[in-house]
Amino acid sequence: MLKLKITFIFLVFLLSLNVSLLATPWALVLSGGGARGAYEAGVLKAIEKLDLNVKGVYGTSTGALNGAFFVQGAVATLYKMWQNLSLSNIVMLPSTFSTNTSNFYLGAMQHMLMSKSFSVEPLYNLIKKSLNESKIRKSGIDFGLVTFDLSNFAPVEIYISQMPKGSLIDYLMASSNYPLFQRWTIKGNTYIDGGVYNNAPVNMALSKGFKKILLVDVSDVPIFLPHIPQGTTLKIVKPSGPLGSVMDFVPQKEMLWEKMGYLDTMKAFGKFVGQNYYIYPSTKNFLIDKMLKMNRNELEKIAKLIGANIENCTNDFAVYERIIPKILEMVPSTSFTSLNLSLMETTAKYLGINRLTVYTQESLCKAISKATLPPENSSWFPFESINPKVAILVWEICKCSVK
Repeated sequence: MLKLKITFIFLVFLLSLNVSLLATPWALVLSGGGARGAYEAGVLKAIEKLDLNVKGVYGTSTGALNGAFFVQGAVATLYKMWQNLSLSNIVMLPSTFSTNTSNFYLGAMQHMLMSKSFSVEPLYNLIKKSLNESKIRKSGIDFGLVTFDLSNFAPVEIYISQMPKGSLIDYLMASSNYPLFQRWTIKGNTYIDGGVYNNAPVNMALSKGFKKILLVDVSDVPIFLPHIPQGTTLKIVKPSGPLGSVMDFVPQKEMLWEKMGYLDTMKAFGKFVGQNYYIYPSTKNFLIDKMLKMNRNELEKIAKLIGANIENCTNDFAVYERIIPKILEMVPSTSFTSLNLSLMETTAKYLGINRLTVYTQESLCKAISKATLPPENSSWFPFESINPKVAILVWEICKCSVK
């Protein structure tokens, strides 16, 4: 009996071990994108939260830098760093130089015309202070990056096992050597940003035999993907909203991009639903349930809004056979679930409700009920796909539900 108990306890212990140990390993590919890399920091935070079994990380430019922090196990440090990262943390700027993005590019052009480039000493010092090459090499996670050797005019796709010890920081700086920056040299050879050759090195993950690859694409130019072999899964996470330019190092913006990266990734792995918003999954259809629970006066009011005749109908019949068909004429959907979410999201967007937060159906409905509708006959249409009648209908349902 004692032996059986010990065996049982041992089996329970094995089952309690992190399932990621038994899962098929993932490779993570992080594209270049300059300041847009703040989004990747949010993605990496989500990957930690999801506990993906990542065994390879490959990146270009800012993606290589972010990837090195992930391999080191320093995502929290990276996330905090991006929240305070300004242009002065990247390059040395003249005292009269504007950090406004549009003015920066104008000033940069003038700077280049005077045969000058920007020293990246601040970035070098920041990376050198934050990263530990020994920890990265001992992490058990493969790492690789892309740069371009100008001296030999040849691309360089290099894994950490191929880098001489003590050279990782140099290769990271070479990979992220934006054209406006002073060129980076390694053993007499001059390098430039790897994005000029391969801004999303999926091929490096394929070469290592990975069957599951997660690509984070924050590039501001199209990327070119290699052939993905049969049996290999390529999952792509891209920003669901606009990001700034590659030199838009503004902490307030970077915080929002981090948040977007985190939420987009959690949604990509099924933790949230919705097209534009982030809503906890539910088996309920909140709006439809609320219509079914309305009293007669409330139901007649919303029916009138959309021209549905519910005279001599029971409430249930009115909802399913008169009101919903009218709604479907304005918002085509394939199921009650998709209709319910579509109504809530389009109305929330129409009313300008913050999307970078997590909602339940009930909390999103509450936010809708507190919003102010545009004036009647208003010509204000935040986007063309919404029928104002739909927004008013959903707003009325939500108002009734929070009484």
